[in-house]
Amino acid sequence: MIKLFMLICLFSQIKDFSPDKKWDIEIVTKKTEQYNLLVKGEPITLTVEGPTYLRVYTRIPWSSDLKGSEIYKIILQDNYFDEEIKTFESEKSVVTKDKSGRALSKWRSFFIEVDEGINTYKLMNWYSPNDTILVKVKYEAPKKWKDIPATDYNSILEAIEGEKIVKYYGFNNSQEVTLGISGPVNLRVTSRLSYTSMETGEQNYTILVDDKGTTDKFNLKCYKSETIKYNNRKDVVPSNARSFYINLNAGWHVVKFSLSGTMAKEAALRFQIED
Repeated sequence: MIKLFMLICLFSQIKDFSPDKKWDIEIVTKKTEQYNLLVKGEPITLTVEGPTYLRVYTRIPWSSDLKGSEIYKIILQDNYFDEEIKTFESEKSVVTKDKSGRALSKWRSFFIEVDEGINTYKLMNWYSPNDTILVKVKYEAPKKWKDIPATDYNSILEAIEGEKIVKYYGFNNSQEVTLGISGPVNLRVTSRLSYTSMETGEQNYTILVDDKGTTDKFNLKCYKSETIKYNNRKDVVPSNARSFYINLNAGWHVVKFSLSGTMAKEAALRFQIED
């Protein structure tokens, strides 16, 4: 009898649903996660056996005097030697609070590639608006992405990121960068605004994306990078990297990217797909 019922359910279909008026809803689950407190003058030390990957999730408590977006910084010390400043920008989360009801920022994260053997990492609170950063560490590997070249562009800018040179495709505010690509594919676009001596502080800019006559706008905010330089351009300083994603349907796409909404005259883009 049970098998018969299952077969009926399998082959039965709803023939009519009237009126068929739809409403999209987003389900927000209520679950508790534990974060560690990273406060000024009290670093967190991790001892990990590799090889493996760690993903460090971060948030900041959001007090009532914070507006818009806020920047906070963590120093990552690797085996007591190398130090790297991790800079994050976040805004108030509309779905996450602590148990007392206090608002928190949206999470931001970074990965640590742990070498073979015993490794020690130290996390230090370099700057945060209220001297507190929330940290959660998980074993989690990053997605694998591979770079793909642009089809048409103005110039190539070589960013020194870590120990690698990463190619970005430069264009100014009167030009476009064009990418020919076959879908379906999830495309990651990483952008950097070019700072000259005329641009200072936070900057807003927009990347316009045209795909078969349909245009999307990606509004971004950036600041001058403190750690990244261009290897082949000394007249400009790149901004921090800002990424967005485009899901392209099946078929051939000629996607055009242009710059808008900024006094800056130049930007650069990097294109990647999941490997």
